[in-house]
Amino acid sequence: MLEQIFTNDDVPREVRLNGINASPMRNFYRDKTVFLTGGTGFLGKLFIEKLLRCEVREIVLLVRAKRNRTPRERLQRQFEREAIYVTYAKDPNWYWDRLKIVEGSLEYDNLGLSEADLAYLQRSVDIVIHSAADVRFDVSLKTHIRTNVFGGNELLKIALGMSRLVSYLFISTAYANCIHEVVEEKYYDNVGVDPMTMVRLAESVDEDQLNVLCRKIIEPWPNTYTYTKMLTENLVRQYCDRLPVAIVRPSIVISTLEDPIAGWTDNVYGLNGVLVGVGCGLLRVLHCHAHCHADIIPADLVVNSSLAVIWHTSTQPAQGGPVEHIYNCTTRSDNPFTYQNVFDYGVGFREEIPALQSLWYPTYNGVDSPWVYYILQLFYHFLPALFFDTIARLKGMEPKVLFLNRKVLAFSDVLDFFTTNEWVFRNEKMRAVYDAMTADDQTFFPVDIRRVKWAEFFPTYLLGLRKYIVRESLDNLEQAKRKFRLLKAAHYVVLALVYVALAYVGYALLGKGLTERYGFRVIK
Repeated sequence: MLEQIFTNDDVPREVRLNGINASPMRNFYRDKTVFLTGGTGFLGKLFIEKLLRCEVREIVLLVRAKRNRTPRERLQRQFEREAIYVTYAKDPNWYWDRLKIVEGSLEYDNLGLSEADLAYLQRSVDIVIHSAADVRFDVSLKTHIRTNVFGGNELLKIALGMSRLVSYLFISTAYANCIHEVVEEKYYDNVGVDPMTMVRLAESVDEDQLNVLCRKIIEPWPNTYTYTKMLTENLVRQYCDRLPVAIVRPSIVISTLEDPIAGWTDNVYGLNGVLVGVGCGLLRVLHCHAHCHADIIPADLVVNSSLAVIWHTSTQPAQGGPVEHIYNCTTRSDNPFTYQNVFDYGVGFREEIPALQSLWYPTYNGVDSPWVYYILQLFYHFLPALFFDTIARLKGMEPKVLFLNRKVLAFSDVLDFFTTNEWVFRNEKMRAVYDAMTADDQTFFPVDIRRVKWAEFFPTYLLGLRKYIVRESLDNLEQAKRKFRLLKAAHYVVLALVYVALAYVGYALLGKGLTERYGFRVIK
């Protein structure tokens, strides 16, 4: 069964469908010019593939040079390596003929664009999709403000000069407003500070000094990423009367459901990283409330929902005066899923989809108490990592497990806030967009989270993590299963030895004292 899940990996979803009639959404995008930021990021890659299939006239991509590669070299490498570009190997010109690269970056004035590129954007662009952001949780406040807030403002200023613009979409996050237990589809007056005031502050203060003040500045937000996303939302709000802006707020984005292929992802952020850590035997205990809802959403549903929002806000007349075009792209209200479900499915399929690179038998322990969590870290993470690194040193190999363990723990600690709290994300506006779509549009742009059957999707999701993140094909699945059985046996042998040792220590500390106190004797 598992071997059949990815049978159609190299066939685009819409090719597998038996013909799609013309649709209002596809007609809307046909012959449009789209300016896309974040085209080398996770969602950006999906936007490129989908927009090309919508027959847009051109996608203008903001790309910077990186690691001695030009923007075009970076993009070409991306097309050659990523499985979602399903027709690139057969027809590269199908992509290149409708792509234009402009070199720049969010950190620079005017995005670092040349005068010629800037002029081209302002006379040619119909739609802006601002998908670029620094999504890491562990970078400095200064870096996040420069990229996410300053860069967002530079793009908004450029958009003001776009004579053909019909829509400006900002991809935010549902957790930009995580200080509220119920998050409505509206703007929030979260802080009494202007976003550009924070930009000027970040520019004027030394990075080390700002890091010292960071916790005080961003409270009660859990990290600099969600804080700067909130600032950028407030920034977008300031342009509402001058630009056709809309905001989509996805929750925890995971791999694709089916469009253009199933189970694809390219990163270990969020839940992806947790499941990879558990599956490889690196992450064994997590501070998590099992009853809390894991508001996860497949990436292709986010992309298709975003395109639906652009179409809807650009073509449907506003009812009853000005409307705040903010849409929560979330799952709890329509298809709830808890962290207990996550790990029941994850552990349930571990024997069918093991990774050959697993360090140990994959187990998971969700812990409510932070104190118990820190104690268990010693026994489940630190001591085993120390043992494996000692063996590696004795063999003359480089010790790596403790280093990997620290990275996994730092990552899981960052997620602590999200795995131990609950939110309700209202999504009535997003549902209204879905309801306005025709049957053909809902087929070509699958958006409805209600049709996702989590139990059926999870093996696809786990296989995708194995294939695209761990980089293991189905060819070694039987070998991985044999290793899994050996690790499982070793795991229970070690557990038995530990329990025997604990029983002996318990007897030595307590049992012996009791026999002496009450006069019992052990007959030999």
